[in-house]
Amino acid sequence: MRIGYTHAEYDRESEYWQDIEDAQNAQIEAQKNLSKAATNDKHVEKINQNQITGILPQEDAK
Repeated sequence: MRIGYTHAEYDRESEYWQDIEDAQNAQIEAQKNLSKAATNDKHVEKINQNQITGILPQEDAK
């Protein structure tokens, strides 16, 4: 039974966990971007809806 890591094994192990952390961070960032995009889409949709059906000022009746 061997105890400890060689430098190469330690480097591979470190890279493995770093890759997992990077992937998780990328996933979190993508989710934030999707959420932000969805919020922006709803905001734009509301603006467009107001432009289409918005109440226009009425001229004074003479």
